[in-house]
Amino acid sequence: MLLLSRFVVNGHSMEPALRQGQSVLASSIPYLVSKPKIGDIIFFKKDEKIFIKRVSKIDGDKYFVAGDNQKDSMDSRKFGWINKSDILGKVIYY
Repeated sequence: MLLLSRFVVNGHSMEPALRQGQSVLASSIPYLVSKPKIGDIIFFKKDEKIFIKRVSKIDGDKYFVAGDNQKDSMDSRKFGWINKSDILGKVIYY
């Protein structure tokens, strides 16, 4: 569990909301008391990498995530839906 962590954005997939080199604060605490919602910016682990994306669709415990910059984003359109167990937490400040 990550109480509070700082991540540096690497890439352009979440522009314009998050920019390359920008620091964000993230925490797993919000999802101890509620489930991710459409529009939340989350961080999750997929294939041993950590990604930051926006939740765009929900189907039970599966989440379709997408980058805001759809022309330059490795997201669910390429690797499919993620499971709730893949989600590490929510970006709470950017």
